[in-house]
Amino acid sequence: MSQIKKALEKAKKERKTWPSVAEEQTEEIRGSSQEIPPPTYSHTRSVQLDTEGLIDRKVFSILEKDEVADQYKLLRTMVLNRTRPMGHNTIEITSFKDGEGKSLTSVNLAITLARESRQNVLLVDMDLRRPSMHSILGIDPKPGLKDYFLNGIPLKDILIHPDIERLTVPPAGGRMDNSTEIIGSSRMENLVREIKNRYPDRYIIFDAPALSTCSDPLVLSAYADAIVLVARANHTTTEDITSGMALLKDKNILGIVLNDSGARRGWTY
Repeated sequence: MSQIKKALEKAKKERKTWPSVAEEQTEEIRGSSQEIPPPTYSHTRSVQLDTEGLIDRKVFSILEKDEVADQYKLLRTMVLNRTRPMGHNTIEITSFKDGEGKSLTSVNLAITLARESRQNVLLVDMDLRRPSMHSILGIDPKPGLKDYFLNGIPLKDILIHPDIERLTVPPAGGRMDNSTEIIGSSRMENLVREIKNRYPDRYIIFDAPALSTCSDPLVLSAYADAIVLVARANHTTTEDITSGMALLKDKNILGIVLNDSGARRGWTY
């Protein structure tokens, strides 16, 4: 058994395991079936995405029939069934170290959530030192959160609707070297309060930096209801997982996504 698999098994034993696929799907059917009407984008900038470019960048969740897209749908089911009954709607996605695919996981999960008709989704690029959401989606990075935090531009003026119904994205707007102080500021508290409470049917996905790079994900975790971690086969070590889980020992961790395992186009969990 590889180091990554051993570490994941250890983490699984230390925490309550997720229900089986059958149990998850049954619970989703039992849940609320009320469809939420899509928002009206009267002020938000709407942009058209390059479908072929998204697929080239491994955003497979836009596809109707695809094995990888189906894996993200299963991840969506698990996330919904562990958050919806609790009224939780704010999820931080981080990784143990760089290069594990946490931003790509954030994008694919957000799109998959948005395509389910019971919630709208806000995908927030909070990797302020190394933003990548705009590159993955192929959208203009400015104006963005940098303008919101530093120049007082209203949130409504930085939001982008990337022609995926129910999905809205505020890009980072550029690198911010003082990101830790920004995330811990009252301006950030106001932002979270606004995006979390204004639309109770909205899921908020924070794409955070890796745990080993800076303290940003730990500061951001104070605003999140739950955390999803991303690991990468043959890249993440047992030591990475052990140290990362220790940092988050008091947090609500939904689970670990295993990326690049070599199965099904190189993605599984």
